[in-house]
Amino acid sequence: MTIVKHCFSLISVVLFTLGIQGRAQQKNNVNDRPFPYNNPVIAHMYTADPAPHVFPDGRMWMVTSVDHKDGGGFMTMHAYHTFSTADMVNWIDHGEILNIDDVGQPENPKTDWALYAPDMVYRHGKYYLYYPIHSMLRDTLAVDGKHIIENFIGVAVNEKPYGKFKILNPRIEGTDGIDPSIFVDDDDQVYLAWGKHMVSRLKDNMYELATEPVQVDLGTNTFMEASWLEKRDSTYYYSFHTRYNRNLDPQDIDDSTRVKSELAYSVSKDIMGPYTYKGIINKEPGVGVTHGARSPLGDYVPWRLTLSNHVGIAEWHGHNYLFYHTSALSSWRQDEFKERGTWTQRSTCIDRLEIDENGNYQTVIQTLEGVEPIEIDQPFEILLTKNVEVGNSNRVLKFENIDLGTGYYYFGLTAKEIKHPLKVEVRRGASDGQTMGTLYIAQDGTAETYLRHAKGMTDVYLVFSAEGNGVNDLKDIRFFAGSPKEFNGKVVKRFGKRMGLK
Repeated sequence: MTIVKHCFSLISVVLFTLGIQGRAQQKNNVNDRPFPYNNPVIAHMYTADPAPHVFPDGRMWMVTSVDHKDGGGFMTMHAYHTFSTADMVNWIDHGEILNIDDVGQPENPKTDWALYAPDMVYRHGKYYLYYPIHSMLRDTLAVDGKHIIENFIGVAVNEKPYGKFKILNPRIEGTDGIDPSIFVDDDDQVYLAWGKHMVSRLKDNMYELATEPVQVDLGTNTFMEASWLEKRDSTYYYSFHTRYNRNLDPQDIDDSTRVKSELAYSVSKDIMGPYTYKGIINKEPGVGVTHGARSPLGDYVPWRLTLSNHVGIAEWHGHNYLFYHTSALSSWRQDEFKERGTWTQRSTCIDRLEIDENGNYQTVIQTLEGVEPIEIDQPFEILLTKNVEVGNSNRVLKFENIDLGTGYYYFGLTAKEIKHPLKVEVRRGASDGQTMGTLYIAQDGTAETYLRHAKGMTDVYLVFSAEGNGVNDLKDIRFFAGSPKEFNGKVVKRFGKRMGLK
């Protein structure tokens, strides 16, 4: 056994030196013992590319791609799952929402398709899933000897964030790339980022581009993939996975001359840029994990050798979290941490993201323990008023001393007798104060919007503007999603906090 392990270690060094980096590995899962730590957070299957969002039930949700349990590389990524939690620790697997078979067959039978990193958004009572297709001609090479590749974004929709999604648009024209990030701004405009840091505004139908795509200037040439858009106060944050050098030497793991597989970010006051590069959010997977199993090739965790990073960031009740992936679970399932695991059998991890007083992201400290559970003790909903008429003489409504606690993530109302389109800005502190969200109401019915900065004690102002004259009847004006509801739908699998090994 000692001789075999030593030989395998030497082979590993050669493979990494050649830059193969695990693509030649197809190791079997032979260990079915429970994963002994809390990070990765999903331990019954391989999940990658997590995209986190708070949805109207007040729970934290994420949609992930799925790495095949038998390996096989990136072209075996054929499904998405959604997961939710009420405390950041105990997660529910809601099952598969889309499969490669659902998106149709390529015209060329010799084309292989895969589903790459997705994103999802709630909008006007529906959930929209943005999925990138990565297609490769199996038997045809370009003049440079490489496979012919085509990438594009499709959209699927459902009335729930779980269950089967239906294809709404199999291909958004103009989206030549992967890894979409969907973003709703404070003025209720929706943007899509994808590919080589391309950004475009979406039409109201959510499945077509409204503007010509722009390759935004990130202030750096280190971008590789995995766009993620956010906004804090009046600043836009564009996070991404950097370019990296695959020729990693296990005997010199922290080689200062090697370009690292890291997550970085840039900021701007305009969503279309230009952005200013700010620095690193997450170092390579496994960096700084000082306890647990060590690699036979050096004093580091085995999955330190599998260079794959991905960014998803979410705020929840005063805490900020980085969602990323590592191969720690495959290392455990294949050989109980004796070797590195498989590069394309990744698993979702979550750690705290700290932000300083100037809005700068601090480099995340990666852990095996994961994050602490959150207990939220506040009502799910705050009703501002049961009924109000808004006309020409009362274009601003003020509600004093509203306690938004640790955060409310959606605002809604029911409209009746809408004679002309109506815009409602939800502001804090003053009628021209910080915008938390914006509603556009064109017809009778329920309208809802996502909020930012809806927390703490504040005066709330609703600022109305309408096309034409007339009185609009509004009911049940409310903040909601201030605490997580218990999930009552179909549960595929529940799993909670696991005991760590000492």
